Formats: sequence, structure tokens, C-alpha cells
Amino acid sequence: MKKLSQMFCNLLLMAVIDGLLIYTELGTAHPFQGDTKKILLIAIGDLIWILLVLWGDRLSDAWHTCRISKAADGILLILSAPVMIGAVQMITWLSGKRNKSVNYLGSLLKKVTSLSFMNLIGNLIVCYVILGILILLFRKIKTASAVFCWLLILLALINFFVMEFRGEAFFLLDITGIGTAADVAGEYEFKIPLMLGIPLTYSMVFAQFILKFQRLELGKKSRKNLIVRLAFLAVFVVAMAVGFRPLIMKQENVSLWNVNKEYQNKGLVYTFAREFRFVFVEEPEGYSVDAVKKIAEKTEGDPAERQQEPDVIPENIIMIMNESLADFESIGSVRSDVEILPYIHSIDKNVTHGSLHIPTYGGGTARSEYEVLTGNSITFLPSGCVPYELYVRTPEYGMADILKSQGYYTIAMHPNNGHNWNRDQVYPQMGFDEFLNQDNWGGEYQDKLRGFVSDQSVFDKIISLYKEKETNQKLFTFCVTMQNHGGYSQSTLKGYEPDVKLNYETEYPEAQTYLSLARESDKAFQNLVEYFEKVDEPTMIVMFGDHWPKLEEGFLAEVLGKDREKLDLFESQVTYTTPYVIWTNYSSETAEEDISANYLGSYVLFKAGISLPFYNQFLMKLKKQLPVIGVGAVCDQEGNWYASEDLPDNYRQFLSDYNILEYNNQFEKKDVIESLFTLK
Repeated sequence: MKKLSQMFCNLLLMAVIDGLLIYTELGTAHPFQGDTKKILLIAIGDLIWILLVLWGDRLSDAWHTCRISKAADGILLILSAPVMIGAVQMITWLSGKRNKSVNYLGSLLKKVTSLSFMNLIGNLIVCYVILGILILLFRKIKTASAVFCWLLILLALINFFVMEFRGEAFFLLDITGIGTAADVAGEYEFKIPLMLGIPLTYSMVFAQFILKFQRLELGKKSRKNLIVRLAFLAVFVVAMAVGFRPLIMKQENVSLWNVNKEYQNKGLVYTFAREFRFVFVEEPEGYSVDAVKKIAEKTEGDPAERQQEPDVIPENIIMIMNESLADFESIGSVRSDVEILPYIHSIDKNVTHGSLHIPTYGGGTARSEYEVLTGNSITFLPSGCVPYELYVRTPEYGMADILKSQGYYTIAMHPNNGHNWNRDQVYPQMGFDEFLNQDNWGGEYQDKLRGFVSDQSVFDKIISLYKEKETNQKLFTFCVTMQNHGGYSQSTLKGYEPDVKLNYETEYPEAQTYLSLARESDKAFQNLVEYFEKVDEPTMIVMFGDHWPKLEEGFLAEVLGKDREKLDLFESQVTYTTPYVIWTNYSSETAEEDISANYLGSYVLFKAGISLPFYNQFLMKLKKQLPVIGVGAVCDQEGNWYASEDLPDNYRQFLSDYNILEYNNQFEKKDVIESLFTLK
């Protein structure tokens, strides 16, 4: 019975993979055309798989009558790591290339074999360490080896689909956001291109071959067995010492602005292992409570311009983080039949606007949100982390705390699951008095586009909150929208009809859907502004995007002028920009300025005339020197870009001071100098 269930599960797995391959191919313009060799290879793999499932035990029994079978078992064990490294690298090279796929197996194999000798050794060491741990854990070598194959393929597939969905590689600390990812996974299509089916099918065949033919054992409980297990443990310890030494000693960095390229060039397994050093928040060099005090004293005496007494302080501050709002028209030519953001482009009175440099691409909304609301920079935190999931403390100082201390009632809004990114836990720690989400949103203001509450409906809800507030009550509203969330395929439209048409030789239906949605956001924003133009109470409205959407790479190449994967460090910074607008219904300075998200909250408070704690004053002064702290690079006030590891000494010192202050604010356990971060 057990064998029958195993056979059924294996055949079902093969059917699922083949079904996804067929489904994906049927969705292309010319299904199965020119793919004869790929289909043949996959069919051969399926036949071998079926053969192993149905008759593998008999074949194995016959094989193990040979004298050389035990030696062959040892060779099979040794080959497990290099075979799976090859399969994993094939899948990794295919990640992010759906719209520009690798069409020939030969070219893919050439890429896989391009790993340098040292990187190959690094991948082998990590793989053998994992395999050794699994052997010690399961005791049965065939089970451990098969699980090893499945784990590596699972890692490669996770990276593949994360690249497909958000255009940015899977990072170790993405594991902390798995709940939020699962909540929105239904909005994306899981497709497997034929080329991916080749390494995937043969990896499963290899795992099945191991299960049927591998008969090495650690042995029964005995002195000999103990020696064998101790030998494995010794190999594990040595491999850890040798293979992980560069990781521990920090002799090799991971290029965090293009992690998937690191996976492709240096190996997914080895690079992923090296990411473990980013898990822990390290105390900044030179950090101490005395150092924090000295920075405060030094900055207090800085002759930089002080905040002047404002003529008007807004009674209503409305801040909107608009899901996936990007301004492609400000980056390159978008050949569409209509302008996408006509109203945002037209505002020229009582407005400050520009490009906002955010710390994430294609996803990771809460990273941008965290920087804006706290003033802390992701730059100083483990890469790939989402602070909402890991680091928020009680209290978490920032915009909500500052405004609450000055009499504002603070409301956070998100027309979706309140558990996403742990917001239902984080917002009270930040000082928000109320959090409106899908559980307590109410029956009104829930008109939807593609199944998500529309921006217009959300903005109508904001207006209703203003109308319902008490007389003379100052109100701060922070809103995270949902309308423009990915994916953008035809299967997600749910009756929505995109009205933007693109004029390119290649069709980009996902881009057309997204641009149509962005245009809806522009219209809704216009309606919100026009309402508050007629309101007597001084009101400030801020809107910004959290990150770029994940669209067809071909469309992005049209906008950028080259493939995104070919952008260098400085060219890539534009892919981490979104528009921001700070508008008031009273007379205020009109300006254009590019800044990074860590400054935006302080900048809004500054322009609103709100009293600032020392930390936010420090940020406003730092902004004058380094207005953009980007992903792996910074930009000074003259527009010069520098790689983060190649900064002039004075800029390095500025960032060092920032890092020390942020550490005291976020991670100091005993001696947080609270007076620097709050007005309470």
C-alpha cells in the first residue's frame, strides 16, 4: 500500500508539472512552435521518470547484484552536489527572463559552466554541508539525498517565481514576509516555460533515481556506525570552518543592488549562504551612548538653517502611499495614446514634488513605508529585511508619535488584510490611535477594480473621516492604497477594461493594464485635491509611490533604453524612484526636489511647520548634504553619485553619524536617549 501511494504521488507530481508547462505554452502567441527539441527532452524525462516509478525497484535489485554497485553508490552520493548545482543554476539563469527567454539548451549550459573555480568550490562546500546535515538527520542516505535535491530545487523555484512576480530576487530575510506573500499570491499566475521544464523534470528524475538506486547506509547502531557518523560530523565541522570563513570574516560581499546577478554569476546556493551574515544587526563601528551624545552636541551647534516660525500649520495632514505608483513618463518615452499622470504633472501651485528614491523594487511595500514613517534608513539594516516583521519596538518613534504629541488624532488606513506586514501590531507601537482595514472598514467606500478597493473609494473614505471629525480636532491620516497591486495579467482583470493603449511592435498587456490603473489613481487624486481646495481648514496632502510595478521586461527596456539587467549601479537607481507630491490648500512654496524616502516624513513635518525632535532636525540637515541615500549608492547636493563603499571621507562620516543615531533609536537595549527622538 505504501509503495502504491508513493507511485501515485510521483505520477501526480509529474502530471502537475506537465500540466503547468502545457498551460504556460498555450498562453503564448505561438504555442509549441519551434519547441520540438524542448518537448522531446521533457518527454524523454517523463518516460524515464515513469520507468523509475513503476520498475525502479526491480531494476535496482538487479543492479545491486553487481560487485561494483557499492562503489557506484558512493559515486552517486558524491555526484549529488554537482548535479544539483547544475540544475539550480539552469533555473537561476532562467529567472527574470520570461519575456526574453533563453531559447537554446546549449547557451544555458554554457552559462551554467561559467562559474569560476572558487565559486564552484564555494557552492560544493555549502551543498556537501547541507547534505551532511541531512544524512545525520535522516540516517538513511537515499532519503537525505532525495530531500537534498528537493530542497535545492524548491529554493531555485522560489527565486524564479519571486523574480517573476516582483522583478527582484528572493533574499534570505524574505522568509519573514511569507504570510503577506501568501495573502496576495492568488493575484499572480504560476507559469513554467518549457525551458524551465527541462532542469525541473530531470531534477525530479535524478531524485527518483537516488531513491531507487542509492543503498549506502550509515549502518546499524554499533561502534562502526558511531565512527561513520562522527566522521560525517567532522567533515561538517571542517566544511563549516573552511567554507563559511569568508562569510564570517566578511571577505566577500554580496552585490545587494542586483542579487539575482550574484546568484547567476557566483551560484545561488553559495550566495544564499553568504546572505546569513546580513541576518544580524551589527553595532555600528564607533557606537556608544557617549558617541550618540557627542553627535547630538556637534549637530546642535551646526550653523545650518533653522526652522522658521510658519505662517500656517495645517489642521489636516493626509499622507497616501499609493501602491506601485511609478512615473514612467518622467524617465523615458512611453508610447501611449494618452498621458498617464496628467494631473500630477500639471500641479504647479502650492506644491513640492519630485522623484522619491525608495529602497525596494517590485514589492516589499513595508520597507518604503518604514523609512517614511520613522526616518530610519534600510541601508543600515540587514538587506532584504522588512523591519515591520523584525525590528519595530515599543514605542516606535516617528511621524505618528510626533504628530500625536502635538494634538493630532492619528489614523492609519489600508483597505486590505490588517495582518499584512504585521501592520495591526506595528501601527499601535508607532502611536496611531486607530487602524482601519478590511475588518473594520465599514460597508461604504468599497468599490473595487480587479477585486481591490479603488483609489477613488479610498479617497472618498478619507473625505468622510474629515467630515466626521470633531470640531477643532487636528487629524493625521496615513493611507496605504491597494488598487494598483500586481499582478496585471488578463486573468486578474475580473471585468476591468484597461483604457490605455500602447504603440509598440510587441504587445505589453500587463503594462497596458498597469498604466490604465495608474491613470485611475491620477484621476482619483485630482478629485481629492479639488475637494480640499474648497475646504477652509488648512490641509496638506502628500502622495507617493512605494515601488515600481513588476511588468514585462520588454516594456521596461523600451522606457529605460536598455534591458534592466544591463543597467550599472548608478543607472539602476532610476528603477528605485517613484513620484511624490506635497500639496497644500493654502499658500506655500512651490519647489521641485529629488529626495530619498528616509527624509520624506521629516520633510513633510518641516514644511507643515511641526516642531521636530533632534533626530528629525538631524535628517533635515543631512538632506542638504546627501539628499538621496539610494540602493548601494548615494547622491550629494550637486548631483554626484557615489557607490556606498567608495564615499568621500566627509560623506562617510555623515552616514556613520546617521547609523549611530539610528542604532540607538532602534536597537539600543538599555540607554536609548529618548529626548533625541520624541517630543513627549
